[in-house]
Amino acid sequence: MPQQRFLYVVFLSTPFRIGRMIRAITGYPYNHTALSLSPEMKYLYSFSRHYKNAPFYGGFTKESILRCHHGGNFAMMKICAVPIGEEEYQSAKKTIERLEKHREENIYNMISAACFPFRKSVRIKKSFTCAEFVLSMLKKYADIPVLKEKDFCSIKELSAVLDIYKIYEGSSEKFLENADWCGDTFPEEKGRWFYWKKTFSNNSKLAYRFVRRKKTELLPR
Repeated sequence: MPQQRFLYVVFLSTPFRIGRMIRAITGYPYNHTALSLSPEMKYLYSFSRHYKNAPFYGGFTKESILRCHHGGNFAMMKICAVPIGEEEYQSAKKTIERLEKHREENIYNMISAACFPFRKSVRIKKSFTCAEFVLSMLKKYADIPVLKEKDFCSIKELSAVLDIYKIYEGSSEKFLENADWCGDTFPEEKGRWFYWKKTFSNNSKLAYRFVRRKKTELLPR
């Protein structure tokens, strides 16, 4: 009998200043969302900052669950196990591998994030917010009709739709015992010039794509 496969959608209350600010604006306890391919949560995949000290330099990230622990605080999290077929699981896995391989090309959609209060999603090639990335993956690989026609979906709305698949809600501490940074650049300390250069380069690239965009691409081929 074929093994049942899942996409694990994770909602997080990240323990950093920007996360707290987003939660204050939205009035919702979760400010970040990511995917995992396994229930152990060793790796999370999303679009977020690459380094702790460079909040506006972001893109596709293979996140360690250790990002959920900061200053003695643990993130609250909600995990939803969305059932998918074996073929869809393998395709989703290959998509994530391609995104990771071309990490520098897949950048955080700061323009779309700025339009969030207006409930607008600004589609730019190879660029997503965390919610746009998770929504695009679910639309492509999961059978959830209510999401198929959505072009915009807030973290709160996405969480509500997926609540029927919830398998855990509580502290992230239970997943940290055997965790390591596993190649995640988040804790690395770099010079201020490095952060400025990367931030400027990334957002210049985003602005150029925004001006030149001709059509929406859901995910890279």
